[in-house]
Amino acid sequence: MRLAIDIGGTWLRYETVGEEELCGKIPSQENDLVDFLETTLREHPEIDAVAISFAGQVHDGTILSAPNLRVREPDLRDYIESRYPVRLLLENDLNCAALAEALYWDSSYLCALYSGSGLGAGLVEEGRLIHGFRSLAGEIGHLPYREAPFACGCGKRNCLELYASGSGMAKWMHHFGCDGSVDLAAMRDSDDPHCRQIAEGYLDALLHAAADLVTLCNPRHLILGGGVIAHNPWILAPLKERLSDYALAASLEGLTIELSRLEEASLEGAKLLLDRMDTSPFA
Repeated sequence: MRLAIDIGGTWLRYETVGEEELCGKIPSQENDLVDFLETTLREHPEIDAVAISFAGQVHDGTILSAPNLRVREPDLRDYIESRYPVRLLLENDLNCAALAEALYWDSSYLCALYSGSGLGAGLVEEGRLIHGFRSLAGEIGHLPYREAPFACGCGKRNCLELYASGSGMAKWMHHFGCDGSVDLAAMRDSDDPHCRQIAEGYLDALLHAAADLVTLCNPRHLILGGGVIAHNPWILAPLKERLSDYALAASLEGLTIELSRLEEASLEGAKLLLDRMDTSPFA
């Protein structure tokens, strides 16, 4: 039996592949990843492989940074494999999502741009993930954008993520003293000018992120996903309408922009890694 996990800023989702089926989700802020792994592996010793889709920067089995998650054991692969008879793969959650999106859209050149608790991207070219030297390719949320009066989880004060993410909008709401939940559509239609400012700032930052990806990576498909976008599908129309004002015109030729149709793309991507574990985890 093999275990796939997707841990983001809000939920830890899991599903097994094999004879016995387990699946579920628990709040990620209230449950430590290592504790969950150890408990699950003790209760199910038949698990021989684990693939983790992680909302943060990871490289070679190690967590480098996790702006929206607490990390107890950064050398996660070594910690688990030294204690349990399993193989463990650790991959960025947007890379996992990009794998699943590329399979769904049958695309060899795809960028997945996801806005949820954070903002990130996964890149696929000729069917393979683009990782970069230390597996940090696609960290679109931490490109410099505009100075904010508070810090991102990475420590900087000018990240795109401070504007085009759920966590960023929450910080702006706190800064302005806005009431209510982080609801982009409600802020867009609010009588409060500060709320409208947050919504307008979100869309502008998302347009910059999309334009940067399209101009730099020249994908055939740009897929928009994540919790904020999933709850606000109206975003697609203004993004398509205005993207030509931001991106290189030649990069827009032949480009298809769609909303994700996958409910749990990062988890599906982790399952794909399990399928490919016996060949190459990045094939």
